[in-house]
Amino acid sequence: MSHPNFPNPSQSGPSAPPIPPAPSTFGGPSTFEGQYPGAPQGDYQPGPHGSGPYPDGPRKSFMTTWILSLLLGTFGADRFYLGKIGSGIAKLLTAGGLGIWAIVDLIITLTGNTRDKDGRPLEGYPENKKKAWIITGVVWLISIITGILLTIMSVAMIGAALDNRKLPVSPELPSASQAAPNPSRGTTPSNGAAPSSGADAGANSFVATVSEGNTVKISVLDSIYTAEIPGMTYMQPKNGGFLAVKVSWETLTGSSFSSPSNFKVYDAEGKEGELVYLDDGMGALPTDEVGAGDVRQGVIAFDVKKGPTQVVVNDDFGDKTATFTLTPQ
Repeated sequence: MSHPNFPNPSQSGPSAPPIPPAPSTFGGPSTFEGQYPGAPQGDYQPGPHGSGPYPDGPRKSFMTTWILSLLLGTFGADRFYLGKIGSGIAKLLTAGGLGIWAIVDLIITLTGNTRDKDGRPLEGYPENKKKAWIITGVVWLISIITGILLTIMSVAMIGAALDNRKLPVSPELPSASQAAPNPSRGTTPSNGAAPSSGADAGANSFVATVSEGNTVKISVLDSIYTAEIPGMTYMQPKNGGFLAVKVSWETLTGSSFSSPSNFKVYDAEGKEGELVYLDDGMGALPTDEVGAGDVRQGVIAFDVKKGPTQVVVNDDFGDKTATFTLTPQ
């Protein structure tokens, strides 16, 4: 007997829709693959390492990208090649981020992480990465060695240039033994200054007191009058030429300071000559503290008119303590 509330299955009428089969869980294709909105279709494929889809198409060459990054990375050539025009321009204008950006991009390329503007990996990385690393290491090593050699050569050239700029003393010009009379008989400048002549300490030498209890022996070793100072040809004399005097400054008692500013010169008309500050490489008299028994030697130069020249030595307080006369020929 059938229950009156349940129809007989054999009766006619609409039937229930069939139940769809369950998706395969063992690697087979999904029944609904590609049927949901936005699913990758046709010309798309999954990106590397799960980074998302990228358009299918020809890939950029790893070798070309690496060479451009190695040689022209500072100018952004590698990024222009990959189609990254905006960052390429920024890299060009910043000189590769002062070199840092260029190095970072090169390392990223060598590790296989560089992508083009569409996210596609580079073609030919696995088979060429070892060769690229070796060549890059050799290029870096050569660059370091070349930089060191260029630095050494530059220092040597500068040293040689300074040696060549040292002021020569020509044997054909009057030396101090010919031009410097006994300092104790020095004359007084016509402008009225009357420094003491200093104590006679032998030919071309005299002793002067530079401060209380401190005495120095000053010797004239050589002298030269020239229209041009070697290595300083840009200087034009205002009074006809330059007088250069090589002197020795020896502290006898106490201590003293040797300096070109301790000397002044006057021409035959009493006009003071202008002190010329020479470069250290030209053998200038050093500005230095000189202890008892120590000696400093160097050249002092003045822009002064040729003729009998009065040389005045000042003490530590700027007062005149000795004088002598040179007459360059």
